[in-house]
Amino acid sequence: MFPLSRPFRQGLATAALVAATVLPTVFVAAYAWRINRPGHIRDVEIVLGRQLGLQVTLDAVQYPQPGEVVYRGIVLRQEEPRGKGLVEIARAGMVRLVRSDRELTIHAEGLALRGESPKLAMAQIGTLIQRSGELAFDHVSLTAPTCQVDLGDGLGFSVQDVAGAFSADQAKPTLRVAYRLVEPGSKTRCELTLTRDRASDPVGTSLVLKTLEGLPPPARVLNVFFDATGWMGERAKVDGVLTLRQSGSREWEGDFTGDLLDVDLGTLVGRRFPRHRLAGPARVAVHKARWGDRPGQGPGWLEAKGKLSAGQGAVGVDLLAALAREMKFRLTPRASRVDPRRTEVEFGSLGLEFDIQANGEIQLAGALGDGFPPDAVLAGGGNALAYAPQGAANVYGLIKTLFPVADSPPGSLVPLTTESRVLLCLPIAPDIASKGVRSMDAN
Repeated sequence: MFPLSRPFRQGLATAALVAATVLPTVFVAAYAWRINRPGHIRDVEIVLGRQLGLQVTLDAVQYPQPGEVVYRGIVLRQEEPRGKGLVEIARAGMVRLVRSDRELTIHAEGLALRGESPKLAMAQIGTLIQRSGELAFDHVSLTAPTCQVDLGDGLGFSVQDVAGAFSADQAKPTLRVAYRLVEPGSKTRCELTLTRDRASDPVGTSLVLKTLEGLPPPARVLNVFFDATGWMGERAKVDGVLTLRQSGSREWEGDFTGDLLDVDLGTLVGRRFPRHRLAGPARVAVHKARWGDRPGQGPGWLEAKGKLSAGQGAVGVDLLAALAREMKFRLTPRASRVDPRRTEVEFGSLGLEFDIQANGEIQLAGALGDGFPPDAVLAGGGNALAYAPQGAANVYGLIKTLFPVADSPPGSLVPLTTESRVLLCLPIAPDIASKGVRSMDAN
């Protein structure tokens, strides 16, 4: 071993001091200059855009500590699925990212999500999930104290206490989000689960929406899928589980189980079938309801089973007569012999169990409870007014009840109007459906 001279030792000490103090200072200064120069935000936008497959714009970016980044005034835009340019899909006043190994935690404030329509929003979400395999993280967590959701056409919702988790599984990436839906008079804890099954052929996507606790939200939340308010009234509420599924590029299919509360029977019947009257608030307990493609008939209800119950209300005399004539409901003498000057019959309770099957057959039963015969469906003054049909009815009879064949053009098996088209979403025997479609074409 060669002895080191004193000057050499001093040189080594000086070099070590420079390496330990001066170089880190230079590195920090250079790093500070780089992140504070005007072009740094644009660089970050480009990097984020490549990682997310989106266009990203920022007002500012900060680095409070190692592994943590704060973005302010962030806006995300995505290529519109119809190829009409970029559309905004999300923005936030502040987003804080914390990285740890293969996990990422996101805290957002002032979060707002946007879609031109529910269908386009689902297409945009599907595009993002398809890119999840490119993420550098196995697990992503999200929290947000508030969030505004805008799906176009007046479909705006406010949510609070958002807590989500995304698992970037290669075979089945899954997003779970718990949130509190805030509506006038209610604040309901809900849950959303979105899954993309890449192992199936074709690739399948499922979306499950649940109400968990709190007062049931207004049924307007279902306006995302159909005109729920137009069918059930402004005061209707919903409590249950909605499951949507899509296989490849096919149309979405759905299942619902739960309760529809405070349904306005006047809106349900009178708005689309004005020749008939049925009034009063009702509850519909849906045991199962399936929507999907019907061979040769297009999308519609495949089956529906549940119970309709209501308290005091009124039913039109013409509707009672049509139910007896076309669907074989059995009226008591009191209900069948009504003063001809009256147009409606008041009732004290209504209870009807229904089971609409795929072939268009409808099984009906009474559901008035104790104190009435088991097949009684309508009562007033403590006495039964009407009984369920003996045997099965069918959807064709329901259509004729609401739209008498005598009022339809000659030769039409099913009277088809703008309103009656809605009823053809119900299960119908294929032979009747084909004749109905021909009648529609002829008109």
